Amino acid sequence: MNDNDTLKYKKLKYEDIKDVIEKLKDPNNITRSYLTELFSNRQGKRDDNGKIEVLPARFRCTDYFDLPAGVLENQPQAIKDTTLGIFIFNSLVINNAFHGKVSYQNAPLNDDNRDDLIDKIGLFILRDQISVQEFAVFCNAIVWLGYQNELFMPGVSLELVIPNKEIAKLKVKLLNEHKHLTERKVMSNVEVAEYADKIEKPLIDKAKELSENNYAGKLFDLGKPTIKNQYKNSNITNGPIMDPTTGKYKINVNSYNEGINDWNFDVLANKSVIASYSRGVNTQVGGTYAKYVGILMQTVVAGPKGSDCHTTGYLDFLVTKFNKSTIEFNYAITPDSGGKEVVLTDTMLNGLVGKRIKMRSPIFCKNPKCLCNHCIGDRTYALGIKNIGLTGNIPFDSQKNISMKAAHDISVKPYNANVEEFIAFEK
Repeated sequence: MNDNDTLKYKKLKYEDIKDVIEKLKDPNNITRSYLTELFSNRQGKRDDNGKIEVLPARFRCTDYFDLPAGVLENQPQAIKDTTLGIFIFNSLVINNAFHGKVSYQNAPLNDDNRDDLIDKIGLFILRDQISVQEFAVFCNAIVWLGYQNELFMPGVSLELVIPNKEIAKLKVKLLNEHKHLTERKVMSNVEVAEYADKIEKPLIDKAKELSENNYAGKLFDLGKPTIKNQYKNSNITNGPIMDPTTGKYKINVNSYNEGINDWNFDVLANKSVIASYSRGVNTQVGGTYAKYVGILMQTVVAGPKGSDCHTTGYLDFLVTKFNKSTIEFNYAITPDSGGKEVVLTDTMLNGLVGKRIKMRSPIFCKNPKCLCNHCIGDRTYALGIKNIGLTGNIPFDSQKNISMKAAHDISVKPYNANVEEFIAFEK
């Protein structure tokens, strides 16, 4: 195997790794020593000069294969192109905790996929489909596995921390072709969008293409770091930066690796100010409004379980595949309920997609001192929350966290929209 081969993801034949998979499907066999044996370089013999031979790891966690049906309880169907790392996660964490109740997760555990998984597990707990004990096994297993990641997680490679020559060559070509976008001037929104489309996008696409043949490129699949933020700013270009004195944009064609010049010093100084402002000033907006809401809503409480104010007000609600999970546990009159209120369940909502229902809502509750069970639904009681008004802080705390995170990514992200999209949104 030459050096270039070690940078490529390998597809393995299941017959060649069947013994490994058979061992890994028992979570009791997933130990630090066995993970070390599979994914870490090993010490070989010492030669006559005292130099120790380093034996390459047997596998990478990114090596992939086709998994036959039924190897684990949570994958009754065959899985195409799963990786050794994902299989270990499913065996030790998902299947070990839930024994087939949560399906095989054949995707990188990035922010979006992790949040989706947690949301799914949370709903299963509310529906009493998963016990607290099973959730405890899940938590313990995922924490333990997290501490072993250094054994088989690809680290940052040299190619990810220095500018790539192919990208640098393409960048020079694009800058020469679009000189009107890189002149020393304040840019309009249209020019910012054009710079992103004509210069940044081809460079980022090239970086994505090159990262696919780099073992460390798998880090980008996790979303931290990202090609569009960390890699772009460090190794490609800063691109458009807002000038807070004019509200317009200026271009810094340099990346951080290319350094600061007299012609871009003010632009980068502005970038530092904007990043600090998000954390130091904007965070107080979310924090302040969270306090206002806490004071205003602290007396809003849930009434006794089973309470009903018998209001005649209902929301005329269209059920879609996007909102159905948000109204589970609510009370409503459906087309098939014969004019009676029913509690909306996951199974019921699947059959209501595209249909209109009459749904109970707190805005119509007639109780003077509390909100009745039928108006707020059953979710609150399943969660054990009585002082439901205090949950109003959640969106403002989220806004505060977004402002703090904005310090790490203030890149300009143009969006191409047309009139039809705005009309559809308004509807």
